[in-house]
Amino acid sequence: MTERTAQILEAAVQGFITTGEPVSSGWLFENYDFGIKPAMIRLELDALEDGGYLEQPHHSAGRVPSDLGYEFFAKRMLDIDVPKSRETAPRELFDERAWPDLLGRISRELGILSIVADLARDAVYKTGLEALVSNFDWEDREAIRSVIRDFEEVDERLPRAVEKLGDGARVFIGKKSPVTKSENLSVVARKCKIGDTTVSIFAVGPKRMDYRKTIRIFKSL
Repeated sequence: MTERTAQILEAAVQGFITTGEPVSSGWLFENYDFGIKPAMIRLELDALEDGGYLEQPHHSAGRVPSDLGYEFFAKRMLDIDVPKSRETAPRELFDERAWPDLLGRISRELGILSIVADLARDAVYKTGLEALVSNFDWEDREAIRSVIRDFEEVDERLPRAVEKLGDGARVFIGKKSPVTKSENLSVVARKCKIGDTTVSIFAVGPKRMDYRKTIRIFKSL
């Protein structure tokens, strides 16, 4: 993939995250300068659709990201921002009593469900289901049920999820997430360590979550 094509894909995903509407070549031409005309942008979008990065809703002139498109976008966000030292992790993460306030702020700011787990101490806290529900594009009742089930069952999935976390922030799209099962959700996660203490923190949101902001916050932890 050329850098220009990557920039067009990044812009298309960001445009859909921001507006919630399928992104067209005309919209991209009006809002970005790729140095090419709408007809050429349209050809790039066609190629990205053929490659599985974008999808075209029925009777729509625009495109929306596929899971592969979201994964590409999330990786760009992970690569662009330089992670800070783990030693900058806020002390609140290592004080169980401070978790409600810290995670409450994160959930409200990002509109997501926040989870923090210290499995060595058998301590788990989760908050923000209302924020997640309020910022979700509900498609049907089954989508709602799947999110509620994930909230109820997340504690038993955490040990396996924590095992999948290495160094730095990670992003899981849809069913690739080890902590949720709903195909409508994405998860940003990372381990934070100071001394001998390690906690894992998760942000669970819709696929249209603000990856740029969420990843930036998680890398600052």
